[in-house]
Amino acid sequence: MSEIHMGELLEQVIRRKGLNITDLALALNITRTTLYNWFKQEFIDQATMERISGVIKYDINTNQTEPIILNTALTEPIVIKDEAFWQDKYIDLLERYAKLLSTSER
Repeated sequence: MSEIHMGELLEQVIRRKGLNITDLALALNITRTTLYNWFKQEFIDQATMERISGVIKYDINTNQTEPIILNTALTEPIVIKDEAFWQDKYIDLLERYAKLLSTSER
């Protein structure tokens, strides 16, 4: 029977939930490199796992569909944006870029 690679499992869960690596590292007061190093570890100690779970909030009793990273440095939650938010932002940027191009061609 194969051993569970805790770091790989942690990375899979974080990515599946759509958590931002940079925001999570910031909330944990570590570098992204440290977080990526944790992903490479076969075993992650209980204190580290509790530290990670302490900055991720996911309440199944509310209408909250995405987990939130609590930014402990700023004491305010960082809400994970959904796909529709990023699509709207992308379309807005494209429209502004097209407008900029059309005014510069005159």
